Amino acid sequence: MAKFEEGRSISCPPLFEGEAYSQWSNVMKYFILAQEFELWDIIEEGYIEAPKKKKKQMSENDTKAKLNARAMHILLCGLNEEVSKKVSTCKRAKEMWEKLERLYCKEEKKDCVSSCANLLSSSKVDGVLALDEPKQWKEMQSHGDALITQVKEMGNL
Repeated sequence: MAKFEEGRSISCPPLFEGEAYSQWSNVMKYFILAQEFELWDIIEEGYIEAPKKKKKQMSENDTKAKLNARAMHILLCGLNEEVSKKVSTCKRAKEMWEKLERLYCKEEKKDCVSSCANLLSSSKVDGVLALDEPKQWKEMQSHGDALITQVKEMGNL
């Protein structure tokens, strides 16, 4: 008899605990899209409260306000206590999503940069990649150094 592990819940958002942000954000995006397409639009495009003048504008504004509240609720349900404290002051779902990206993509970039630096400075790389010629090794090192500089500048690391 086959044994299957328990899958993710279709009613509970994936939990983010401060690691593997890229993977979590991708899963969370599809979780939100599965709830309602307009929720993702609110996160991606933002929500700006329009001045209430006409009934039509009021109902449209109320709808967007409700979508914003739902999107924020789903996002908060998908964060552990430590992470949710970092975004609890946000007033809009878009603001919350962008703050998470700033906080956690930056950490992933730092990890990537340090991994690249360790790999490039390792003498084992030469043997693994079979770069016997010093010219090939120097080219690879210069490309790696340029990549690290570029990532540092992008992320203000």
